[in-house]
Amino acid sequence: MTEEHIMSIDVVRAYAQAKSQADIQGAMQFCHPDVVFETIAFEAVASGLEEVSRQNKAFLRTFPDYAVQLEYLVAADDLVIGAGTVRATMMESLVGIEPTGRSFALSFACHWTVRDGLIVHERFFFDFHQMCEQLGLSTEVAAEKFAAWRKRGKAAAR
Repeated sequence: MTEEHIMSIDVVRAYAQAKSQADIQGAMQFCHPDVVFETIAFEAVASGLEEVSRQNKAFLRTFPDYAVQLEYLVAADDLVIGAGTVRATMMESLVGIEPTGRSFALSFACHWTVRDGLIVHERFFFDFHQMCEQLGLSTEVAAEKFAAWRKRGKAAAR
């Protein structure tokens, strides 16, 4: 493994640790100003530090005990690939979904593109159905709420 790969893995590890401590400002210091953050299960894309920060703050308001346990990180060129478990408890509403007070523990995979020591792109994958099931939510209703949220975001961007 090259020095650059080690540095990229260290950046991702520090970023994940800051998010697990609800330190969004700390996490954003590891991101490029034009970072793109994709949450595949939510079909959500945020671009730029301000939007990514705002989306992360909303998520952490809903899931204040959010924590990531990394099982592995592997680097190749400018890509870092990792997997592990994400745990959280739904304490506030999210995109109009009322909180259940229940928790989830989900396996996840993530791809981070790291250039010049900063994350420029994150693609976060987890099972939406399992999240809903563990939180006691209807997958269909939650999917409808996320679709309406995305539609509102597109309308606001016009």
